[in-house]
Amino acid sequence: MVSLDDAGGLRERKKQETRRALRRTAVRLFMERGAAKVTVQDICHEVGISPRTFFNYFDSKDDAVFGVDHLLRHQVVTGLRARPADEPPLRALMNAIVSAVPEVLAGDTAWVERLELLRQQPDLIMKPLRNNRRLEEAVALTLAERSGHSDATLYCRLAAGAGLAAMRAALFTWDPAGGPAGLTAGLEEAFNSLAAGLPDPAGQSATGAAGPPGER
Repeated sequence: MVSLDDAGGLRERKKQETRRALRRTAVRLFMERGAAKVTVQDICHEVGISPRTFFNYFDSKDDAVFGVDHLLRHQVVTGLRARPADEPPLRALMNAIVSAVPEVLAGDTAWVERLELLRQQPDLIMKPLRNNRRLEEAVALTLAERSGHSDATLYCRLAAGAGLAAMRAALFTWDPAGGPAGLTAGLEEAFNSLAAGLPDPAGQSATGAAGPPGER
């Protein structure tokens, strides 16, 4: 006999599987046909669900492709809350992202395909930037909680925006052939450069490499 807890877990897993299937299909169709030639109905037909069910998961076809991954947001925020209270904010955010991003990408191939889509069709770049506001807001509020504020301060918003920009830069320049280790190295390099004030890489050899965020 399946317990209520087990049934709830099965339902949640099924929902996550459906969400991933919708995202993968939407990304594939965008790559094959171009964004303008893909409809919600097309995505639903491929996955075998109704448009009504689709809108239980996403607000639009663009949201299916470029919307903030709910698992990523959960992992980053949860990881950030778990970091030591005395850890500098930017370093805490780096550690949360370095832990969350490779894990989330490993469980969903649509991430790699979406990055390839943006490389092939750079005119779409503004779509994920608009949708990432929800992730940025969640990170800013979590940084505020860590510092004892009820609302996000200017610093918290700056740190959230800069940290997520570092994450995006690392993702866009990551070669999937390098695997998770290559992605982790890119994320750490991006945050270290940010913490050092974005020094010119050409001058790094003369001044030495930057230390981890918060240690300079």
